[in-house]
Amino acid sequence: MSKLPLKTSYPFTGHQPALTALERRTVPSRDDVIEFYRAHERMSWSLTELLDIPPSEIDVEALTEADVYVVESTMLVESNNPDYVANLLEYFAADQHACDFIMMWAVEEWKHYYALRDYLAKVRVALHESNGADGDAQPSQLHLRELVEAALGEQVDDVRANSAENWGIPLHYLPVQVVANTTLQEFVTAEFYRNHARQTGEPVLRKLEHLLAKDEARHEMFYEQKMRDVLDAQPELMSDAIAALKEFGMPGTYLVDRYDERRTAMENAAFPTVSAKRAAFVRLFAKLERMVGRDRAMEVLTEGNYLGDADDNRGRRKRPSRALISRLITAKIAGS
Repeated sequence: MSKLPLKTSYPFTGHQPALTALERRTVPSRDDVIEFYRAHERMSWSLTELLDIPPSEIDVEALTEADVYVVESTMLVESNNPDYVANLLEYFAADQHACDFIMMWAVEEWKHYYALRDYLAKVRVALHESNGADGDAQPSQLHLRELVEAALGEQVDDVRANSAENWGIPLHYLPVQVVANTTLQEFVTAEFYRNHARQTGEPVLRKLEHLLAKDEARHEMFYEQKMRDVLDAQPELMSDAIAALKEFGMPGTYLVDRYDERRTAMENAAFPTVSAKRAAFVRLFAKLERMVGRDRAMEVLTEGNYLGDADDNRGRRKRPSRALISRLITAKIAGS
């Protein structure tokens, strides 16, 4: 894997000075952390139960090439969990309650990576065995698993190498900017898992993605509450939150090779029809509207990076216009 270009452009926040550790504190919210922990205990699922599922229970005949590509792509993004955690802990070093939450969040994200990697390894072994010619000497299933794990390890190593060069929370970001962006990232991830689970015909993958979606939705809700806490205390920071949301992008862009190709494949797998894509966009707008209000949501989507893929080193998608967004929202409301 070639080294990916470092994202250095912050067109909406680049004028901000770097912050000290104390300036990177959010509003203390012990109650939010305890409430998340209650949900964590109540809704936590067993990783070992998924790891113990025998390969024979996976219906590989029901899998599409897109399904396998989706699992590989999401596993690679989730594999960078150690760096996500390290960066968040470094950023919020002076914020005890934020760090307490990050430790719980880290365990759940670690489970996502391990579950996806184990599932992908089982699928690759099963596909190799099913494609073997009759009478040909075949390696044992154990040896096949070792070969598959070695190959997956190389892919993960490449992601971690790119992370060492490219990943990091900009130290000029205010706390409200970090949690606003992270809220949207968790929302997009939850939406993807939830909708791809509806599309796949493979029951084990469907079960796994439903579990991941529920976790991501709880993460999203925690970060959004943290954003609200900050803005309630300092409403004058709303414009700063908007500026960061305009710079929003999923981290896979500068961690995973061929991410544009992967993103398109993932979108098509989870939202295979025009109707599904429109509905997904309407849900994205509704999320932003809950976060910052309708007019500001419109501003984020028409001027920001995410839907336009506004990375200087890549081609851009056409950003939606205000008129198009209004038509999509109005049509959805009329049809609901």
